[in-house]
Amino acid sequence: MTAQPRPSASIIWRLTVGFGVVLILVAMAAGLALWGMQSSMRDLRRAEQSFRQLETTRSIEAAFNRYLLYEIDRRLGGSGDPEESAEAGELRGALLRYRQQIGAEIAAGTNEAERQRERAEMVRANALSDLFETIETEAMLDRTLGREFDAAVSARNFLGQVAAGRDDAFRAVLFEVLQDERQEAEVAFADLDTTRARLTKAGLALGSLLLIAIAAFAWFLRRGLMRPIRGLSVAAQAFGGGQLVTRAPETLPGEFAGLAGRFNEMADRIATEQSRLQEQVAERTQALEDANRELTRIDAARRQFFANISHELRTPVTVLLGEAQIAARAKGEEPLREAIGRIAASAGFMRRRLDDLMRLARSEDGQLTLQMAPLDLSETARSAADIARSYAAANEIALETNLAEDMRVEGDAEALRQALLALIDNAVKFTPPGGTVSVTLTDDAGQAVLKVADTGPGFDGDPEHLFDRYAQESAGRAAGGTGLGLAIAKWIIDQHQGVITVANRAEGGAEFRMEFRR
Repeated sequence: MTAQPRPSASIIWRLTVGFGVVLILVAMAAGLALWGMQSSMRDLRRAEQSFRQLETTRSIEAAFNRYLLYEIDRRLGGSGDPEESAEAGELRGALLRYRQQIGAEIAAGTNEAERQRERAEMVRANALSDLFETIETEAMLDRTLGREFDAAVSARNFLGQVAAGRDDAFRAVLFEVLQDERQEAEVAFADLDTTRARLTKAGLALGSLLLIAIAAFAWFLRRGLMRPIRGLSVAAQAFGGGQLVTRAPETLPGEFAGLAGRFNEMADRIATEQSRLQEQVAERTQALEDANRELTRIDAARRQFFANISHELRTPVTVLLGEAQIAARAKGEEPLREAIGRIAASAGFMRRRLDDLMRLARSEDGQLTLQMAPLDLSETARSAADIARSYAAANEIALETNLAEDMRVEGDAEALRQALLALIDNAVKFTPPGGTVSVTLTDDAGQAVLKVADTGPGFDGDPEHLFDRYAQESAGRAAGGTGLGLAIAKWIIDQHQGVITVANRAEGGAEFRMEFRR
């Protein structure tokens, strides 16, 4: 049985023939365009030469008229100067340029006919020069010999004897040149119109052939190639879009059928895994989006936190510098003691903020541990109040304490003192000058209750939000706070199994309440 030729060979052969035909037609179109451009440029060059020579001839005619008028005027004025006039020099220069122009056109001629026409023009140009030289020579003699005669007689002699019809001959030659150049320009434009008409007809014919060839080639591509390729493409696109049951048609011609079969085998192998992979990707994508949102929130909170703490630390630094300058200029012990006290209060506030930062960093990386031991909460609260008293006084705030004695609890004394200092500093910060911050410790049904109250503006919104890390209530931001101390305080109290809450007081201000098991 004779093997049938593969469809792909027939396709390649047809593609080659189609490309060849299209390339031939494109080459013909390019040749036609090149011929048309060259022919048009030649005709335009001829027309341009004609117009240039027309312009030169007009300038020669104008120069000749000025020359004649000047010769008549100089005789009427009684001048017998034999020297050549500027008008004569101008006319001689124009005639010279005309001959040079014709000589250049003779040298640039593309064929013998063009060169022959230009040689005829050179003959006329030489005739013009000869006529002018004859008139100028006799005019010079007339000026020299006519000095003793009357001016009017000299002018008539110039017109009757010197010009003596030569001016008419000069103008006749110029007229012939003008007529020839106009006719040559008209012929050049007529040739240009003929070339355009030929190009139009040939272009239409060639364009029609090219369109027919392209249409035939496109029809073959669609029928022999594009339809099978489109069938495979649609199947692949549908399968890639999630339609796992999609398969390529196996009735495609030639090797396209083999390609469709291999595609279907591949689709069968991956169909069982595709759904599982999509589910895993969806789950992990959702987890990544959630983590990204959380990271974005934390990053924004951290940026706000560092901006706030920079502002908060800048204030005590400014106070330190200012008070140091006051202390340096102080006279007497009392002003010096007050300045040093304010410096110590600001330095203590800065140290407490730095302690908050260190404790926050250690709590985040798991290094911070609390040393639990029995302690007297009243002593711890009194120690914290004494440390914060100078800072409160520096801000013109009265710090009052009412602490019950012998309130024993289990905890880390240093950590609890830092938590209470953070709450006192927060209260001082929000209390206007002249206000009061109070610290009280009482026993409530076996619970040690520690309260920090202020006479400030209170707070807005959810009270639990005040304890978020890096968060700060709007009033706190206005006061330059970071919200760090409250987060640290809550973390310490949570480690002691205690409870911290905050509420607005009826008489104004806020009150933080901490409860510890005794």
